[in-house]
Amino acid sequence: MDKFIKFCLPLELQNWLNQYKAPGYEYAFAKDIPNTLYNHQMTNRIAKVIPIRRKYRGPSTELYRRPGAFCHKNFADRFALYHR
Repeated sequence: MDKFIKFCLPLELQNWLNQYKAPGYEYAFAKDIPNTLYNHQMTNRIAKVIPIRRKYRGPSTELYRRPGAFCHKNFADRFALYHR
């Protein structure tokens, strides 16, 4: 994420993003975010300012065999944020 855009975000969102910062070599700007209602509310607030894409991650189970590249939101444990 561009430093200027991050600087312009409200302080609450900046602090939240700092908790889930992705490594520098990743395309994602936030990674391993737990799949909770609060975290989805925060990402919705970010989406109002900058265009983002959420990618859900989680394990396969006996009842759900996920494709290798993604996971459905209902079966995900965590998600990552990417620029759109």
